[in-house]
Amino acid sequence: MVQYNFIIASARVETNVALPVRPQVGDVISLSTGVNTPHYLVHRVEIFANSNVVNVHVQRFPDQLSAKLAIDGFRNMRNFLRDEESN
Repeated sequence: MVQYNFIIASARVETNVALPVRPQVGDVISLSTGVNTPHYLVHRVEIFANSNVVNVHVQRFPDQLSAKLAIDGFRNMRNFLRDEESN
C-alpha cells in the first residue's frame, strides 16, 4: 500500500493519507466530502525508488469556496471561455 504525505513548505501536514488514485499536478484533493474542510492543490508529486512513500507537495485552502475562488477551472469556468474565444 502506498503512503501519501502532504507537504507544505517542506513540512508534512498530513501523513498516511489514503487516496483512490495517484495524484497528478493540478489535482484538487479534499480529505472528506464536506465543503468546509481543507482542500489541497497538487503542485508536484515526489516519488522515491524502491519505496512506498509518495510526497505530494500541495497548496492548502481552508475550504472549497476559497479553492474555487483561487483556482482557475475548479468549479468555475475561468480561462475556459477565454481559450475558446481566441480560436
